[in-house]
Amino acid sequence: MSNSLTINRNNSGPDQVRKLLWPVAIIVFLLTGSYPTLDILKPDEETLTIPGFLATIGIALVTAFIVFALVLPWALRRPTAGAVALTLSILGFFFAPGFWTGVPPALAAGGALLGWAGFHAAKGRRLSQAAFAIGLLGVIANSVSYADVYI
Repeated sequence: MSNSLTINRNNSGPDQVRKLLWPVAIIVFLLTGSYPTLDILKPDEETLTIPGFLATIGIALVTAFIVFALVLPWALRRPTAGAVALTLSILGFFFAPGFWTGVPPALAAGGALLGWAGFHAAKGRRLSQAAFAIGLLGVIANSVSYADVYI
C-alpha cells in the first residue's frame, strides 16, 4: 500500500472552475443578500425600506448572474483570461467599501475564481496569479466591510 498522493492532471483549472461556477455564484448571492436582509431586520431609523431591499437584492442577483453566467464562461473560452480576471478582481477590491450595493463581492469572487482557472496556464499565468491574489483580498475586504457595519 502506497502513501503517495494521487494527482489527476486531466482535470485542468478551467474545468474545475466550470464545475464551481454555480456553487460559488449561489454562495456569493446568498452572502451578498444577507447584507440588506440584516439591514431590514435591524430596528433603527436607518433601516432599509422594502423597495430598497428589493432593489439591493435585485442588483446582487443581476450582478452575480452577469459575472458567473456570462463573463466567466466567456472568459474561460478565451486562450488567456488573465486580464479579465485581473479587472474583475481590482474592481471588486477597490469597491469593497460599497459592498452593500451587491456588486463588489461578485466581482472579487469572480476575479479570484477566474484567476484560479489560469493559475498554471502557459500564457497569462502572472496576470491570473495576480488576479487570484487580489480577488481573494477583495473577498476579504468585502467581508471586513460587512463585519464592520453589521457585527
